[in-house]
Amino acid sequence: MTPSTRSSNRRSAIRPRVTVAAGLLALLVACRSDNSAPAAEFIVAAGDSTYWVKSDGSGIKLRGSPMVLAWIDGRFRELYVVDDDRSYEDALFVGQRLYERDLVTGDSTEIFRDTLVATLAESYARAHPDARRLAPDEEAGEEPATTATADVSVLGVHGPFLSMEYHADTSGASDDSWHMTRHVVIDLRTGKQVSLADVLGSSEASTVLTRARKLYQETVDSIRRDRRTSAQRAARSLGRFRFDPSSFSLTAPNGTLMIAFSAPGQGIGGEGFTMPIRPVPVAEPAWWTEAGVALPTSTGEREEHWARGAYMVKAMYDTSSHPVRLALVDSLRREFTIGGVAAPVHRIYWLDRPALDRAQRSALTRAFDEAALYDDAARAEREQPPAIVRLAMRR
Repeated sequence: MTPSTRSSNRRSAIRPRVTVAAGLLALLVACRSDNSAPAAEFIVAAGDSTYWVKSDGSGIKLRGSPMVLAWIDGRFRELYVVDDDRSYEDALFVGQRLYERDLVTGDSTEIFRDTLVATLAESYARAHPDARRLAPDEEAGEEPATTATADVSVLGVHGPFLSMEYHADTSGASDDSWHMTRHVVIDLRTGKQVSLADVLGSSEASTVLTRARKLYQETVDSIRRDRRTSAQRAARSLGRFRFDPSSFSLTAPNGTLMIAFSAPGQGIGGEGFTMPIRPVPVAEPAWWTEAGVALPTSTGEREEHWARGAYMVKAMYDTSSHPVRLALVDSLRREFTIGGVAAPVHRIYWLDRPALDRAQRSALTRAFDEAALYDDAARAEREQPPAIVRLAMRR
């Protein structure tokens, strides 16, 4: 977010780490008339878009919408953010709040709130009692003397757990910029931030933390020993980072659950990023059995497969027209093109076995219709070219 950018309580789909071109995020409805394709129905989560695929006797239908969904306890939940704008004429204060919405009931629950920007805005108001608060439709000045912004990004959704990144930037009259980044895991069933023990159990969490601390120290030592100029610059920044047991995310390369710790950083200038630590494999907890159903069953060179009884879904990452091409494969290994999606596939939610009930189907249809009306202006400003596909960052 640039200093002059401001939005008024905008509700939008949450922005994942991998983003795509604006043209590919528009509502997409396609139908292929090949009626020999296997019967199937599922939801594809890819980047910050969701795609509904249905194959029946009339052909293969693909509908896309700019939203992020999670499947929790047999119900779909939509994840979205709302800007918390507290700006003044010469001061920009825009934080974010993260919500989940039950598609059937329509009820929304706040699951994460930035408090840093709100606190700084309150301090500014006390120090400048005559400052005028901007109305929702007013823009801040071109170069406000004070800025504080926060941004929430999705790292992944695995079963009931959402992994997210929280990043904050501030600047003041001294021209010094301060930055901070950390990772957080939230239990979507309770709307609360969780510890590693909540995710894995106390015994496994203790084992993983011991391993992670060792890997962190090995990373630090490796940077200090590296004599390259870039490594030496990094070494001078090591004091800005600290190992934090609560700054972690879940990842699942090749469908295997791992814990990815990232030492949070904070500081001035170019600081404020995270120091990634090599992911730690874990003993899979009981909840992973259900969560793993949404992940690929096998992988090949530049492609992933989801086996589903009489058919398979294939995602291919080697095309030029779209970052990802989807296809259905039947039991005779015949391939039927579904279409292109705008980003690497995170997960697939199955709607055919068991069949989606009437209430969920109606709610899902309504959500797709409503999501087409979302304001995507802020997301479009931050997008990367569609050719950029970082498979290592997709889950």
